[in-house]
Amino acid sequence: MFNETRVGTATVVEFVRPDGSVEPMNVDLHYRSDDPHAVTMRFHARDQESVWLVGRELLADGILSPAGLGDVRLRPGDGDVLFLELFTEDSHAVFQLSATELQRFLDSTYAAVPAGREVLDFELLMKDLLG
Repeated sequence: MFNETRVGTATVVEFVRPDGSVEPMNVDLHYRSDDPHAVTMRFHARDQESVWLVGRELLADGILSPAGLGDVRLRPGDGDVLFLELFTEDSHAVFQLSATELQRFLDSTYAAVPAGREVLDFELLMKDLLG
């Protein structure tokens, strides 16, 4: 039997428009111990929602130095600011978020599943994939 632990928080990030202006955006961060390498980020903009699955390690690394080479990139800015960049085939979005808030969330995920102790439940994974 596999016991799943869930960790979540809601926060506000700033969407950086191409002209440099910013717009607050609600984001929910979710972590599940049965998918220990991933964090789900659910962005809420007016009546739309966008969901991104991001590596927990990428988020942790990006607090200290630029991380990510593909669709998701995170880098520190000045002070408590982080810049999150999300790329799709036809768009690019930039968000500013608090390093302190992200670190607090990540600390709670590491309390649930310490770094290096991530174990996938392959039976559960196969059920999800084939279900």
